[in-house]
Amino acid sequence: MSIEDIMKEIGDYKSKYVCVTGGEPLLQKETPNLLKTLLDNGYKVCLETNGSLDISDICKEFEKYGEDFVISLDIKCPYSGMSDRMRLENIPLLREHDQLKFVVYDEKDYNYAKDIIKRFKPRCKIIIQPVWGTNYRKIAELMIEDGINARFSLQIHKIIWGERRGV
Repeated sequence: MSIEDIMKEIGDYKSKYVCVTGGEPLLQKETPNLLKTLLDNGYKVCLETNGSLDISDICKEFEKYGEDFVISLDIKCPYSGMSDRMRLENIPLLREHDQLKFVVYDEKDYNYAKDIIKRFKPRCKIIIQPVWGTNYRKIAELMIEDGINARFSLQIHKIIWGERRGV
């Protein structure tokens, strides 16, 4: 779908908030142009990136948009099998209005996230999101016990639409 097609598709929507996600959007060469087009047309944009690529150029290029442009950096925990691909050097680049998200499966993943939070002391918002169908209560209890300054978030789209894709 071209940027022009995307703009036509969303033109009639009442919401002026767009989240660019899906796999790793920064692997698509047109993503920066899409982000600029959206922002220049009055949209507030969240870029969800999986944390495996350097985001320093994006941070510099979109700094002028301030809080209208939010980066959501998703750090993969050990259960995912992808934690060794994470570029943790991206964390200090995040601003106060950006967010750092950890999708955790179990206590091992939670401790991994906790260690990263302690090590980097991010200034952005932090989200701990249990993997769908895991022990939510256990993760919440650990967060309370440790006094982690983070939001606890469930995968709302899975509660509403189940395993349906594209929602």
